[in-house]
Parts: sequence; structure tokens; C-alpha cells
Amino acid sequence: MKLIVTFSANDNALKLPLNYQQMLQGFIYRNLLDPDFSRFLHNHGFLNGKRIFKLFVFSQLFGKYSLLKETKEIVFKGPVTWHVGSIVPEFIKGFGRSLLTSGHLELNGQEMKVEEVTYRQDTPESEKCRIRMLSPITVYSTYQNQNGKKITQYFDPKDPAFTYLVEENIKKKYAAFYQKDTQDLFFKIQPVRVTEKDKRITRYKGFIINGWGGIYVIEGSPNLLSFAESTGLGSKNSQGFGMFEVIHQQL
Repeated sequence: MKLIVTFSANDNALKLPLNYQQMLQGFIYRNLLDPDFSRFLHNHGFLNGKRIFKLFVFSQLFGKYSLLKETKEIVFKGPVTWHVGSIVPEFIKGFGRSLLTSGHLELNGQEMKVEEVTYRQDTPESEKCRIRMLSPITVYSTYQNQNGKKITQYFDPKDPAFTYLVEENIKKKYAAFYQKDTQDLFFKIQPVRVTEKDKRITRYKGFIINGWGGIYVIEGSPNLLSFAESTGLGSKNSQGFGMFEVIHQQL
């Protein structure tokens, strides 16, 4: 399930820091209609063992913009399009209704005007799709070095670990939501058109996150593909990573 939101600042110019993902995440939590559900999602989420999943994802912002290199800011001029997805019905219904009925919406201290909210539920009709990332996909592994220091290693799409970690991640999220075994489900992702220009380095709460845009082919069980479209691929989905759109279904 997905919402496609079109909005603009009341003065027609929206100024944000270059790394605006945390602001968008906060905007979502503040504008979920049910405060109890918002607290549950923020403080708890859905469990699979020791892993916690929020099960929502959002894209980067799309629109005409200019960059202010001196202040490391981005200024959107005119309408901005934003994609938000979740497998949780309460999330989609509550957030969509809040956007349409709230008398006051604010992002980075600027009043916002929502022009349109479109609901979409895309169900893949095949087991193989070509996709375009709407926000960078990131997967990583964390370990301690010999000095006991915590190290985070990010993987690029050409690394065999990339495919393995994306598959494991989507299955764990599926199991966390449905409380079902995923042994009979399969999933595979392959880069089709991904270059160094597609690498995205993002600073989030003081941490550096490496992610990748580009074009990929995903293949898998139809219900798992549909789930992935609502929740995103890879890690850190609720921080603005891993959202995609299907651009071609290979029947």
C-alpha cells in the first residue's frame, strides 16, 4: 500500500537541509492520526526475534530544486511529490486522513499545503519485475574489531553479500508482520543499471549511511514482492531508505 503525496510550502519555496530524511520521518510520526499507534510504532514496532521493524518506508522528495552549497541546504520551488508506503493498514489510513484533514501541517518550521493524496495498491502480476529506487537501498553488517570497536560495513550491489542480506531482510520483515514461516518463499535481487553515480552518502543523526539508487530486477514469490513494495528493500526503511517503484513486469 502506498500514498503519493503532492504538497508545497505556503510561500512556494520549501527550504530543507540536504539530509532531510530525519525531518520527514518526524513529520510522519507527528501526523499519524492515532497517537497510541504512533507511540507503538515509534517505541516498539514489529518484532522478529531481537529485530524490530517499523514496516513503513518513504521516498526522497521529487520536484524542481536548487542547492545552496554554502549552507548545505536544498530549496524546492513549486509542487513536491513524495511517496510513502506501509503494509500496515492503520498507518496508511491514518496518515492519509491526517494529511487531508489537518488544518496545520509544518515541515522544518514552514507551513505546508497538501494539494493531492493518491492511494495506490500495486500487486505484481509476475514473479519478476524491473524496479527503480525512489530512495537509496542500503544493507550492512556490524561487527567488532580486535580492539572491541564497533564497525559497520556497507555492501554495494555487486557484492554477493548484498543479494543475500536483502533477501534475509525482507523475509524477516514478512515474518515479523504475518508471524509466518518464510522457508517456502524466495526472493532475489540483481543490479541492472547501477553505477558509481548512483551511490548516495547520507548523514543521519550524525552517522554516515551508504546507499544505492539505480535500476534492479527483483524476482520472488508474488506475495513477497507485493510486501516488499509496501515496506521497502534493505535496511533502515523507516529512515527513508529502500523505497522503489515497478517500471516493468516481466510476464
